[in-house]
Formats: sequence, structure tokens, C-alpha cells
Amino acid sequence: MIEINTDIKIAVAGCGSAGRNNIREFLKVDELEIAACCDSEAQIAEFTANEFGIPAFYTDLNDMLETEAVDALVIALPDGEHLNAALEALSRGINVFCENPLASNYAEAVEMTRAARESGLTAMINNQILEIPALQSAIKYIEKGTLGRVKYFEAAFMQNRLDAAILDDAYEEKRLIWRLSAATGSAGAIGELGSALFDITAKFCGEPAEVSATIKNIAGLDEIEEYQELELTAGDTFICQLDYTGGATGLIRGSWTAGGPHEQLALTVYGDEGMLTLDSAQSEKEFNVITSEGSAAIPADSPESSLQDKFISAVKGEAVPVSGFDAALKIQYFIEQSRLSAEGGLRLQLDAASDADL
Repeated sequence: MIEINTDIKIAVAGCGSAGRNNIREFLKVDELEIAACCDSEAQIAEFTANEFGIPAFYTDLNDMLETEAVDALVIALPDGEHLNAALEALSRGINVFCENPLASNYAEAVEMTRAARESGLTAMINNQILEIPALQSAIKYIEKGTLGRVKYFEAAFMQNRLDAAILDDAYEEKRLIWRLSAATGSAGAIGELGSALFDITAKFCGEPAEVSATIKNIAGLDEIEEYQELELTAGDTFICQLDYTGGATGLIRGSWTAGGPHEQLALTVYGDEGMLTLDSAQSEKEFNVITSEGSAAIPADSPESSLQDKFISAVKGEAVPVSGFDAALKIQYFIEQSRLSAEGGLRLQLDAASDADL
């Protein structure tokens, strides 16, 4: 545990969009210093350090952790590099804040979760979309039973990452293209966007019991000749039909090819006593409910918050960690089974990720 009055020092591994977004959020946290950043491309690491006033930059993670005395590591690397980075940090007694999904596959996620448990350190995953005030309030509203028993839902997480105009920029293209590459260990859109959706729906439906999934490359980048050697097979769009142990059924879907807003979370939940809708592109501060008594816009009663702030509070011992590796392991299992369903055109029964695997 870190003494409360001690400034926390962190290092950031990966200076792409996720790394830079994390830096912006961590800079808002009190009693914190970003001591160093690291990227395999020296120019990007140096640019990031200069932009945010970070005193040191590196191109090698081990060199950074060997040189800098830090309390926590932010992992914002391609999915296939999460395992080694997390194990290296945890073995050095360094707390970990990792981008989602937790790993490239379930086996790696098990290894990371086991290491986190054995270390006794704070290890959290970044599902920042869950911090939207309207979403937090909507989940509490559903949990109170106001809609009755949940019977059906639709949840969508849409982004325009692969918009043609964005890819016309050479830097943006390079920064984004790895997300579709099997060679980087990327799970594609279902890994990043699906992680959030599985987490959200489990809060009011429990764990899924069956899945039937479809994963596609709608943007068509895998058909472009210059990208052939990159194996862009991870999938930019997905749809999963899920049946839950509690009797609910529903759809989750996500895409990096959506037009319109940069990012949209949309949720519709039907219970036997009413329905709830939420659209973050319209408002992050309220959701809508329709029951037999009429319709109403319900203002969020949850304060704005960030997982970065909650992570530092947990590292200091001021709060219990949320979005930990144990929860992320379950999500990784559902992602992997969904990918297997899509590959085989199968409907698969799901077993809960078990402590026996650890």
C-alpha cells in the first residue's frame, strides 16, 4: 500500500491514441506524477513526452521499468503485448492499469489474472465507457427492479475509427491499422467494444449461457493489396445474440466503421413492467423510461468519474479496486467463445470462467 500523502509516480507504455487518452485523464488526478512514457517508435515517444511535459521517454519497456522508480504502469499497447508488460510490472511490485481487452486470448488472461492475484497489487482494466453518469444511473435503476424482470435488451457500442477520411491521414492509418491485425494479437472490435458491452449487460442480466456471433470486416481493408501481409482478419464489426442464465435474451453489437458521432453507446432494455433507453450521443446525463404510468427523462444521479482516478485511489489504499482482472478474465472468456462461434458458424453454450483455471 502507498502512503496517502505520497505522490504516485506512473509510467505509460504505448503512446498511441489509448496511451495519450490515458495521459490526459491521469493528468487530472491529484497527487500524481507521470514520470516516463515508452513507445517502440522513438519519435512518437519523444513527441508525447514533450507534448505532456513528461520528463523521460524510452523505446524499451524493460529499460523504463529498470530506470524509473514508479508505483504503477499504464499498459496501452497492442493486445498481444499486454501479457509480457503486465507480468514484468507485477514481478517488480508495480501496480497495473491495462487497456481492454485484458489479453489476446483466454490463456494469456488467466496468466495475467493469476499473477495479479499472487502479487496482491492493484490491477485494473480500463472500461471507461462504464463511467458515463447516465449509464451508471440506468444500471442502478434496472437493479432496483423498476422495469420488472428483464426479458430482452439491445446494446450497441459504435465508433467511426475506420472512417475513410481518418484513414487518408498516413499517421492515423498506421496508428489504427494494427487493431485489425491478427499478427498483433488483436481481438478486433469485439475485443475492445465487446469488452464494455459484456460488462454492461452482465450487470443487469447476469452471465450469458449461450452465444451465436457474427464477426465481419465491413470496412474492407483486408481486401486492399498493400495490407494483405498484415492479416487484417480480426474484424471491425460484430453482432452477438445471447441467452442469459436468468432467462433474458438480447443482442450486443459494435463497429469501428459507423458514420455519425465519433462514439455512441446505445442501450434499450425491456422488462415486463417497462422499458429503458439510453443514447450517449444524445446525452450522457440522462436516460428515458416508459412504463404503464407514462414516460419520463430521468437525470443521472451518479457523479462524473474516471477509472484513472479510481485506480490511483485503489493504489493509495483509499478505495477498493473496480474493474479488476478477475472480472476482465470472465469477459475475455466470453469474447473468445464469441470468436469461436463466429469462426465455426456455431451456437455455443458458455461455462462461467472458473477459479479452477487459476
